[in-house]
Amino acid sequence: MKLQTLVFATLYLGLFCWSCGTAVPSASAEIADTVYHNGVIITMNDQQQEVEVVAVLEGKIVAAGTMAEVRALTGVHTEVIDLAGRTMIPGFVDAHSHFTLGMKMIAQANLNAPPVDSIKTIPDILKRLQEHQQKLNIPKGQWVLGWGYDPDQLTERRHPTASELSAALPDHPVFIIHTSFHMGVANDQALEMIGINEHTPQPPGGMIVKDFDTGAPTGLLQESAMYMMIGAMPQATAAQAASLLQMTQAYYASHGVTTAQDGLTDSQSYEYLKSAAAQDKLYIDIQALGSYREADYFMQLDEFGNDQNGLRLAGMKITTDGSPQGKTAYFKKSYLTQVPGCTSECRGFPMVQPEELQRLMQTCYQNDIQLYVHCNGDASIDMLLDTHEKVVNESALPLDAQRTVVIHSQFVRPDQLEKYKAYEFIPSFFTNHAFFWGDVHTLNLGKERADFLSPMRSAIDAGITVTNHTDYNVTPINQLFLLWTSVVRQSRVKHIMGPDERITPYEGLKALTINSAYQHHIDHLKGSIEIGKLADLVILDANPLTVDPMAIKDIQVLTTIKEGKVIYQHKGE
Repeated sequence: MKLQTLVFATLYLGLFCWSCGTAVPSASAEIADTVYHNGVIITMNDQQQEVEVVAVLEGKIVAAGTMAEVRALTGVHTEVIDLAGRTMIPGFVDAHSHFTLGMKMIAQANLNAPPVDSIKTIPDILKRLQEHQQKLNIPKGQWVLGWGYDPDQLTERRHPTASELSAALPDHPVFIIHTSFHMGVANDQALEMIGINEHTPQPPGGMIVKDFDTGAPTGLLQESAMYMMIGAMPQATAAQAASLLQMTQAYYASHGVTTAQDGLTDSQSYEYLKSAAAQDKLYIDIQALGSYREADYFMQLDEFGNDQNGLRLAGMKITTDGSPQGKTAYFKKSYLTQVPGCTSECRGFPMVQPEELQRLMQTCYQNDIQLYVHCNGDASIDMLLDTHEKVVNESALPLDAQRTVVIHSQFVRPDQLEKYKAYEFIPSFFTNHAFFWGDVHTLNLGKERADFLSPMRSAIDAGITVTNHTDYNVTPINQLFLLWTSVVRQSRVKHIMGPDERITPYEGLKALTINSAYQHHIDHLKGSIEIGKLADLVILDANPLTVDPMAIKDIQVLTTIKEGKVIYQHKGE
């Protein structure tokens, strides 16, 4: 059934009838542009969790309450939207993803395993790359790129090799990016193009995986070594970038996301986003995190916290370790399975050293710049906590004054959560891991560590403000699927990953709306349906608070509204 729209007709002297009541708006009353009613409206305001009606004027919420409260704001030209029993919630505020990386991936070959795509074997990868080259008619000598392959979901349970990629596409440099976006595999032509061979030294914070017998690169480049390859890749033309920007915004909007994050923004991407914002090309808001690799560039801009027509430089992002499923996350205890390129004491490795982390944290804290720090393994979290303590002590700063965000906090320990609480750190968890890699983590890390991944229940019970994210492109931006993983925590093989860490649907929604807005220091504008906030709204086909928890992942976004304007409408609505 389609949402029904009714524009009130003019009655004598402006009188109108609604639910058998009449009202005459005063000359001084603000008359709403749009009113939504006859549905379940979940505000995410703990003091008033549901309301009957929402009124919008010039992109802002001017009423959220009862029919009687809204009648005086409704006039001749007010559009009244009948929700027809559907559910309305605030627009999703993305706690962590990679918007500009998503733009790039749209133009590459999708190598994801089910349920995201259909890749199951290394021959599937090779065939998909060949099809991609043929479809785009990529000339000889030009790059063929792919993203999202997952060796743990392949029949062979290993990474492809440089020689396999070269055999499939002998006339092209090829690079494919692991599902974690922390590593990738290059073919022989690509390795030669950028000068990686058996004599190339290991870069700081990364690894060129080499054959144990010959010393020749296998093609697998981990962490910082991957950026040696990425730096040589071609950039999109202006026309291509404009098209990819619109496609990426449409993808986010289709999942109810009205505020996106660009989770590791380089200078080139930031300048592009600034240009797009200046030209009114952003119809969803973007919170950009400046890359620590270009800290000097971002510091000289003096733009942190400023809204630029939908773009905001929200903070600085530091990456301290890698991927748990890619076995580069930094742990105190070793992985239990073989790690590529490692023979003993395989605990992953830090991507920054404590001295560099201290310098960056000191700079940000002293300049009131919010820090977003990627930490997956508990050893990297120890390094962050120790460095935070050292910086605040040496600078005479309050321990809890920074609202630092610890992105992923995937394998945080209970004792570390206690310090999160004391320092008012915000863990932005990643519960999609329970589904996508829960079984893999059980093999690699053991049941005890795996079951405590993204411990949202423990964090909430400790009084910690938590958020949750998809890390798109690592997993799809689908916020309802993300909500489902936080509530159910079911793996691919239907194992419940740490049943004691499941949370309620309402707590899960808070992590995707008002808490995420708080994380970004924008909760005065977004994250809940309250008077004075932006009319960023989403209409769903079912109520996530009352459906069977297993059905949450199947809820559809019907309409996405940004500042009162529809930016996405589901087909048939």
